[in-house]
Amino acid sequence: MASTMDLYQKSGPSPGFYKLGRKEVMGYSLVDFGMNLVFQSILMFLTFYYTDVYGLTAAELSVMFIISRGWDMIWDPAMGVLAERFNPKHGKYKSYLLYGSVPFGLVAIMTFTVPELSHEGKLIWAYVTYNLLNTLYTFIINPYISCTTVMTADPMERTKLNSVRMTLAQSGGVVVALFIPVLSQLFGQGDTAKGYQLTVALLAVISSSILIYSYTTLHERIKVNSHLDPVTVKEWLRQITHNQPGVVMFLLFLGVYAFSVIQSASGIYYMTYNAGRPDLVPLFSILNVLPSVVAVPFVPLLVRTIKKKNTVALGLILGAAGSGLMYFIPVTQITLLMICKSTAALGYGVLMGILWSILPDSVEYAEFNTGKRYPAVVYTLITLGLKASMAIGGVVPTIILASVGYIPAVQQTATALEGILYMTSLLPCIVCIVTMVIFMLFYHLTEERVASIMNELAERNKSNGDASQDWPV
Repeated sequence: MASTMDLYQKSGPSPGFYKLGRKEVMGYSLVDFGMNLVFQSILMFLTFYYTDVYGLTAAELSVMFIISRGWDMIWDPAMGVLAERFNPKHGKYKSYLLYGSVPFGLVAIMTFTVPELSHEGKLIWAYVTYNLLNTLYTFIINPYISCTTVMTADPMERTKLNSVRMTLAQSGGVVVALFIPVLSQLFGQGDTAKGYQLTVALLAVISSSILIYSYTTLHERIKVNSHLDPVTVKEWLRQITHNQPGVVMFLLFLGVYAFSVIQSASGIYYMTYNAGRPDLVPLFSILNVLPSVVAVPFVPLLVRTIKKKNTVALGLILGAAGSGLMYFIPVTQITLLMICKSTAALGYGVLMGILWSILPDSVEYAEFNTGKRYPAVVYTLITLGLKASMAIGGVVPTIILASVGYIPAVQQTATALEGILYMTSLLPCIVCIVTMVIFMLFYHLTEERVASIMNELAERNKSNGDASQDWPV
């Protein structure tokens, strides 16, 4: 076990500036790898699974996604409040990795299970399991992303931490892209539903095991006493409405993840029906995530060279270019299509490396602007952005499929093929462009501004005699 001196090795003179050990960085980062074994299964394959395997119509699926996002609007803010109001004995934020690990894995298996029920019964089963899985996802992910604010306050340590984290997160996507198409056929032996169930069961067991292990590696060094000053609904609203960078980050996360979800969900339709190459679905899916793994480690260098804001812009430009060009390339030009897919994935990798590094800045800004520190409440904006992106990525493609007359497992009409092409190429391109315009115009929290805010906060805490920024003192 690491000594107290090792755990609290300073990385700078400012309060809360601690170095993070390799084991802790890896343990924290593995959480996203484990969570993505399930989350990326939803992004890449759930829409296709529900329509072509489970038997739901595109319209039923659209309604389900809309209802689910309505529940998220209630649950996600509630979880942010609960995480701040309670102080579990196993750690203020990291405890939820332990509490949610096994239920998350079990419900993931249930979500990818086709019950022997009537169509109405299957519809209810899908609604319940999908919503419960998203509820548990928020239960884990909201406190988890808040952990960075109590592990260290050093921006460079946070950037390093999130760079490793997102490399492993995208690696989880690679595993999903490779294993679900291959293992579902191997395990199913002609029974696609069984194949999906057994493959996700394997991934869910691995995911739950990782969450339990990662819990043991994390250390909350900076005291947060928000449970002694319980957040109210009024204060929650104040934290959200007095945090312009946080609102812009919500819109950024919404756009980036909507881009990813749409690309992931539409790819399997595009290769199956437009290109007529279902055999290339595994490769196409892998290229949706593998280049992003390559891109993430270069983000710290990009940040030092062109700063955070321009790094975000670079990622969105690559995403827009890679997806948009696919509209103009004939489906017979497989190599060019794969290159475009890889370019878009490179952009997504840059975005994954930088988004989570910028995120803690909005917590510092909120404390500077309101005088109170509630990381989990501020991060409610981010989880809502993630869930809203799932709504866009889930509802919009299903609406397009329904409007163009898509029918599963048959030769598609020219209209249906055009709709699939549009949602694979131009739609994610437009999302990237709109997101970039909003971010570049309205996000003004530069590195210099963040440094100034953190210095001001340190002076405030010193003046108030608040020693909670360093732990132990």
